[in-house]
Amino acid sequence: MTALAKIEAPSREDRQNRGLLTLDQSLALDSESAMGLYAAHLNKYMLQVFDILGLAQMDIESAQGAEITLRDGRRILDYSGGFGVLGLGHNHPRIIAAERRCHDLKVLDCIKIAPHKLQGALAYNISRFLPEPLDVSFLAVSGTEANEAAMKICERVQTPKGKTKFLCFKGAFHGKTHGPLSLTTATDVQSGFIMGVPKENVVFATYGDIASVREAIAREKADIGKSGSGNRIIAGIIETIRGTSCHVPDPGFLTEFAQVCRENDILTIFDEVKVGMGRTGKFCAFQHEDVVPDVVTLAKTLGGGKRELGAMVTSQALFDKAYGNKNDCNLHSSSFSGMGETCAVGIETLNVLEDERLIERAARMGEYLRAGLERLREKYPRKIVSLRGKGCFQAIELNFGQQLAEKAIDIRKNPLFVTYETVLIGAMARELYERHGILVHFQPGARDLLHFMPPYIVSEAQIDALVDALDDVLGRGVADATVRFVVKNIKRVLG
Repeated sequence: MTALAKIEAPSREDRQNRGLLTLDQSLALDSESAMGLYAAHLNKYMLQVFDILGLAQMDIESAQGAEITLRDGRRILDYSGGFGVLGLGHNHPRIIAAERRCHDLKVLDCIKIAPHKLQGALAYNISRFLPEPLDVSFLAVSGTEANEAAMKICERVQTPKGKTKFLCFKGAFHGKTHGPLSLTTATDVQSGFIMGVPKENVVFATYGDIASVREAIAREKADIGKSGSGNRIIAGIIETIRGTSCHVPDPGFLTEFAQVCRENDILTIFDEVKVGMGRTGKFCAFQHEDVVPDVVTLAKTLGGGKRELGAMVTSQALFDKAYGNKNDCNLHSSSFSGMGETCAVGIETLNVLEDERLIERAARMGEYLRAGLERLREKYPRKIVSLRGKGCFQAIELNFGQQLAEKAIDIRKNPLFVTYETVLIGAMARELYERHGILVHFQPGARDLLHFMPPYIVSEAQIDALVDALDDVLGRGVADATVRFVVKNIKRVLG
């Protein structure tokens, strides 16, 4: 298959003959050939990003639990966690067994003109983990689609009152489809797109600052003028823990936020896409407080690490206001919502969380991880500014002295690395992978944070391995990691 490494544009005759790859051929592709296909037919620029981080040639053979096995036998500890997808880890045996059972039974996957019993069963299971009155679900295939559904149900209820705006927080991330994209400012992902919700229909507040929320609502009331009453805000949407900055709000903030919204006839949407499903030691992060939103959104771990699955969950009363008749009940739908085997995996995922007490385990492992990171902060007080997050979603904020990077390379004429912080955080991530076989990640909107998202089944020994690796890399120094990083990417840096 190595001949596939050099990709040439197929001729008209080749396209007619097709010459499709079989599944066996596809699984057997060597790394060079596979990356050639990726560059030619997917996204060659994203491949360059992976290459910079030393990950483009990661020739993966299999994955299990918290580990990825490469074809050369090397085992990699995965602390990137699929950005939240892998709460149960890779290929949890009960999830694989659930899929096999569906195959053996030839379970119906798709039917659109009749109900599917597994959809109702999954929605019931979801409701068992949530407080009343959150009993009614819309099944989606991603977090952004769940947030789309949340925005739309709130619009249906509130726009007849003349409400046209959403309240959100500066630096939020809610997704990249047109609706949630309008409320996403954590990174520069809006540039060049027409917003689904126009900018003038978005009201911003400061995350974690209830006074800022009150001021934003007060400004909106003032804009209506003396002739009007109330405000034009449909709903307030909030990440219960920030997915990009790993910022945990002070205890009580979510409760205050919901209260202020209800006092002003503003619906509340709690975005639990990244941190829900047990990651913080509760099924949803908002359950660390005595508060219930009007709508909650879930995804990522809900699919058991094997399926694309999300959910928007609300009350029967709110659903009825939006879609409560035979004419309107299907105003919002999705072709792949509630596929049979996907629902089966979701059902089993929730049972695994319950039977194996993984939510409680996420809390324990999170405490163990935090203790290890605390020891590192005490050892490197000038390098680690703060610790963030909760449970199995944590991060360290690093103090990068820009002068260290400036001594190693001048990036002013090279757009590849964007900022010195990008070089430095990229260097740290690559060092952890190449020296210690540990995958971590960082976000474009927070280039001074290293994120750790282990699966809930992670062991204390595996957490020790991460802490020891961080100790080694920090002990060697950021300058050492930066020089090695730049040397490996010198051609790109020098243009």
